[in-house]
Amino acid sequence: MKSKDRSGFTLIELLVVIAIIAVLIGLLLPAVQAAREAARRIQCTNNLKQIGLALHNYHSAQNSFPPGISMTIQSSLTGGTGGGPDYASWNGWSAQALMLSYMEQAPLYNAANFNVAPMAGGPWNNVNLTVENAVLATFLCPSDPNAGAGRNYTNSYAASVGTTTGTSIYSWDQGNAADNQQGITDSSGLFTWAKSYAIGNITDGTSNTIAVAEWLVGDAKATGVVNTTASTSPSHYRANLEMNDGNTASWGGGQPGYFDVSTDPLTIRNQLKVCGTVFASDNTNVSDFKGWRWANGAFGFATFNTVQPPNDTVGGCSNGQSAGGWPDNCWTVGAASAHPGGVNTLMTDGSVHFVKSTIGLNIWWALGTKAGGEVISADQAF
Repeated sequence: MKSKDRSGFTLIELLVVIAIIAVLIGLLLPAVQAAREAARRIQCTNNLKQIGLALHNYHSAQNSFPPGISMTIQSSLTGGTGGGPDYASWNGWSAQALMLSYMEQAPLYNAANFNVAPMAGGPWNNVNLTVENAVLATFLCPSDPNAGAGRNYTNSYAASVGTTTGTSIYSWDQGNAADNQQGITDSSGLFTWAKSYAIGNITDGTSNTIAVAEWLVGDAKATGVVNTTASTSPSHYRANLEMNDGNTASWGGGQPGYFDVSTDPLTIRNQLKVCGTVFASDNTNVSDFKGWRWANGAFGFATFNTVQPPNDTVGGCSNGQSAGGWPDNCWTVGAASAHPGGVNTLMTDGSVHFVKSTIGLNIWWALGTKAGGEVISADQAF
């Protein structure tokens, strides 16, 4: 009697096939993920190139680059907290906002009222609410999972104030009796508060001066949207900010102790280490506001400095602030990315380079200055 022909797999054969498929997936998945990240990194590079093109088109039209933070008032409707106009840097528009018409965003540019602050809600006005809440793909790095989420954290790219400390952007001048009146402030970088620099100011060379770099935005773990109050369980995500690092040298008595890294580089190096150590265990004074809005030029919103190395363990450092503190209270806010090994950086000549996380801090400082007189070669920097 003939036996029937066998159909299908035996259990052993089926297990062998499944094992082979699992091995193939294990081999192919990293390659697929690497390919996707390569594509995202290219898109990030293209975003920075678009910003660089807009910068130079702006310079061609205005004979200078835009200010990093424009001088505008808090609101012509509500005034400042003391009853007068509030000419503070946290009310200024960003370089990104000032370049909108050179980035094929003329309708958005025309919708903005640049005479008053971009911020909305609270003590501010709602005149620019539409512009402030706009989400533009050009300002978002596709590799950062927190960028652009829920209309919050809409800025992945920041203009450089060089090695100047963030708190040095504040230069109080109450001579005209206005509330929160600040004087025009210089910086060692390409951008600053209420002042524009031109190519002629860049004696270090445009190819050796950082214009814009990417950063990781805060992760908003405290509330799921934006951390506006002190959190009992803040995230120690490397993009978030340490708001109470004990640095009396850089923020003493409400005034900056150091204008620039060049004032005391050794102390700055030591304090960066202290900040990282404090951040790792701080459970009450961590803020996640970094990169919250692109329209606001304030430090930590759309401007950064090259004080701390790229991809540092902490997103920025302040002293004497709570978890609800705004990033413009920080003395340093650094560049960072989700790309393995470094950050995309736009130089002032319009070129984009991938700067490794292992770059020497002295070299990173030198790239941040526009007229520091440092001599660096391409193999040292990129």
